[in-house]
Amino acid sequence: MLVLLCLFPLSAHAAEAVSVSIPVEIEGGGTAKVISEVNCPLPDSSSVEVQNGVTENINISFSEPGDYSYIIRPEAKDGVYYSPEYYTASVSVKDSGGELTATVILTNAASDYKPDRCLFKLSEEPTSAPEGTTVSPAEPEQPPNNPPTSRPKTGDDGMLDIYLAVCIAASGGLFLLAVVYFVSTNRLIGGSK
Repeated sequence: MLVLLCLFPLSAHAAEAVSVSIPVEIEGGGTAKVISEVNCPLPDSSSVEVQNGVTENINISFSEPGDYSYIIRPEAKDGVYYSPEYYTASVSVKDSGGELTATVILTNAASDYKPDRCLFKLSEEPTSAPEGTTVSPAEPEQPPNNPPTSRPKTGDDGMLDIYLAVCIAASGGLFLLAVVYFVSTNRLIGGSK
């Protein structure tokens, strides 16, 4: 049991989870959907119903430090277009001495302007469709960011090579113990004849 505890130490996170709220407003009311990137914590709800003239919040709780990205877009309706088509919410969670802190940066899909809320206004036509092409309402052609190419966040801090070396050494020790046992058993059997 002691060997197992040494090989697989238990880790405890002392940091409390931190929550962020992303404000959303939709002109005329509607539903805002949240699309998360790979390895991002999921929001409390994947969509939020927004009444005309009211700001609703998308709440997300984070328990691990890291950089996370979300797309917020209005739900498509027939003949209704919104400007901009979507926002990107970049959340940076840092561990400051056992306490998690989060910073949210919203970016508008149509410009580099960093607003304080996701504000979708009614539009007469799609905002990002070039002339002669058709795009379904309120649907981005492609997500603005490619999925991350880094390793997935599993909570493992590495040190796999150390665990592997300990396992190999333990296996060698067990093999040596088996050889000594086999040789001593054969001597006892041979000496008693």
